[in-house]
Amino acid sequence: MQAERGIIRVNGTYTNMKKHSRLALLSLISLPLIALAFVSVSKVGPTDPNTTGEAPQDSSNIDTVITDGSALQKKSTQASTTQNDAGSTARRTIDASNTPSQKTDPAFVRNESTANKLVRIDDQLYPLQTYKPTVIPNDPGANQWWVQNTKLPQAWDTPQGNTETTLAVIDTGFGLKHEEFANRWATNVGEQGIATAESASKLNCTDRSLALDASCNLVDDDFDTIVDNESGATTLENPSRLNCTAQSKPLTKDCNLIDDDSNGYVDDVTGWDFSNYDNSVQAGEINPNGTGTTHGTLTAGIAAATGNNGKGIAGVDWTTKILPIQAIDDDEYGDTRTVGRSIYYAVSRNVDVISLSLGGAGSDPYVRQAVQAAIKQGITVVASAGNDGCDCLVYPANYPEVIAVGALNESNQRASFSSYGANLDFMAPGTNLTSPTWTASNGTSGYASNINGTSFSAPLVSGLLTRLLSQSPTMTPQQQYAAVSENLNRLSITTSRSNTLGFGTVDASAATNRVTTPYFRDIQYAFTPVSMGDYLSSSSPTDEFGTYYTQKCDDNTYGTAKLYKLTKSGTKTFYSASHVEAANAASSGYAASHFAYLCTQQPQDQTDTLRLLNIEREF
Repeated sequence: MQAERGIIRVNGTYTNMKKHSRLALLSLISLPLIALAFVSVSKVGPTDPNTTGEAPQDSSNIDTVITDGSALQKKSTQASTTQNDAGSTARRTIDASNTPSQKTDPAFVRNESTANKLVRIDDQLYPLQTYKPTVIPNDPGANQWWVQNTKLPQAWDTPQGNTETTLAVIDTGFGLKHEEFANRWATNVGEQGIATAESASKLNCTDRSLALDASCNLVDDDFDTIVDNESGATTLENPSRLNCTAQSKPLTKDCNLIDDDSNGYVDDVTGWDFSNYDNSVQAGEINPNGTGTTHGTLTAGIAAATGNNGKGIAGVDWTTKILPIQAIDDDEYGDTRTVGRSIYYAVSRNVDVISLSLGGAGSDPYVRQAVQAAIKQGITVVASAGNDGCDCLVYPANYPEVIAVGALNESNQRASFSSYGANLDFMAPGTNLTSPTWTASNGTSGYASNINGTSFSAPLVSGLLTRLLSQSPTMTPQQQYAAVSENLNRLSITTSRSNTLGFGTVDASAATNRVTTPYFRDIQYAFTPVSMGDYLSSSSPTDEFGTYYTQKCDDNTYGTAKLYKLTKSGTKTFYSASHVEAANAASSGYAASHFAYLCTQQPQDQTDTLRLLNIEREF
């Protein structure tokens, strides 16, 4: 996927934006490709485009600036209709001569080119990126070889922990009533219970006997988080939003159309849909036959379909609560705004792990800021590497602070479609899987077989991480990463890591043993001084400085914690094991270089003697 440069403004900052040619969902069924991967900071440097301090582009070369939904263009935009790759009609651009009180915006065309476009988010301009799912159609076939390959049966033999975890799956819509997810969706207690008031129902154009128009279709056509402040031709329409009385239900907070918990989202009992900006993440509401209706259910199933229930399949984690967040619509459109806002929402809901089976071709400053906000709060972010089969990891997987997961095939080799690169972390099965799915004809008990893509490799890892957290709830994101990455099947890798295979492929049994079995050492050799994220700013760490998480690896063990040496003229050199800190340091003038791979201590580890190895004096 070739990226086309543009500029958008989000939260008042100008940043570069590239076209992802729609949000990539990283699976290989009926959805387009999307990749996610964990990026190690080997690419960080003062001129690295992946750093957070990207400078705004000269606005004189910008064709369109979308500011709170109003488009200012060099050339007038005529009303037109576009079609996506599958032939479905997309949103129409609106002629600027429409009703003055309503906004008119070419952004209504969700599948149009995003080249040279900025979007305003929280009073800042950011370049507009698009994202898509990553799936490729294949013949049906159910062969759950991946369960044995990752040694999940042995891991399942170790009891689930007592700590409840929450996994945010940011994707397309979901089959909320599927049998695999009964009582599994994370709910918002602030929008539950008896209510004393309700707002009026909100009817769409059809139910008001009006012509279909952007002013009454109950869709946030211009992505400014305000529904129906636009006007003009459209083909999209959301169902009417009925209050409790209109639904003949008792008056409760989940249907009273009031933001009872004052978090900015009305009745967000079960997630939020940022593609249409409403409280329903149900797949197929806008276009039941869209190519993006199945992906979210499929990825959630690999991570967390209920096991031992006598139905369908077993996902990796059978008890974690799943927070469904929709960033991509039924026709596979998503962009900087929908993905970034989805991540921020997951942060506000205090999830433990975020799973992103989507990707775009270029760096996206707004989305990266959201990722770093999640990591700052102690949330682990996992993304799929992409399905382009080249040295071209997609974003956000290609950020060092994100765990990038590639796809392994049944021969324990990299799947031909799996993207790779210097920021690939590890592999997980991604071919010939079976998972729950949603269709217009079967939303409760359908399954798809022989699905392929890195979109399914990433949630496998995400589900494993939430399961490990239930067993060792005090693990930091660095320790979670190490629990998996230090206990992989190394495949054919003879060096510390490989650009095509990362550090190896997932071994759920070994990772489980690592976090549930106390490890005793007579002498622990820890490295100091090593920052885990707090050297430059005490407000940004997820770990304290000098707590000796990094340590010398045992014999025949490969370290995976990347230690950076950060130097700047006139400033004291320091060492950090934080990808985010290394990136931020590079953006402020430090030179970042890879110093070593280290091992990481786990919370249950014990030692008789601690010896500190001073990096500056002993190496």
